[in-house]
Amino acid sequence: MSLDALYQRLILEHNRNPHNYGPLPEATHRGRAQDALCGDDLEMALVVDGDQIVAAKFEGEACAVTKASASLLTNWLVGQAPSKLQGHFEAFKTLLENPDHEPIDDLGDLNLLQPVGAFPARRGNASLPWIATLRAVGQISSSDCLPVR
Repeated sequence: MSLDALYQRLILEHNRNPHNYGPLPEATHRGRAQDALCGDDLEMALVVDGDQIVAAKFEGEACAVTKASASLLTNWLVGQAPSKLQGHFEAFKTLLENPDHEPIDDLGDLNLLQPVGAFPARRGNASLPWIATLRAVGQISSSDCLPVR
């Protein structure tokens, strides 16, 4: 199976059956991000204990790429230190911006989203869950605009 076909299947599977979609009433941190151009509106909810994320979920309306990215991100977030998320997001953006970049070990399955980078308009969709997450942990404010396109 080609990388493009695998990528398309991954997006469709996570869009149809997203992991960690739904409410997280016990969340200690929440962040929201919107993309007015495509109508995505996503909230990330986290349970943080000390310097470790112990649970992550998301809710909202989003396109297939954003939903797949949020699904993969919530899987990856458990066990991560909130203080290191900004650095991981920078690595993720590097992955999207450089189609020939080697997979980044620290990103795990998030590396599977690298083909999104071939479509610059979709980079923002793949990054939206990260922006909501960074807002949740206070690494960026809700008024900060992070162009990723």
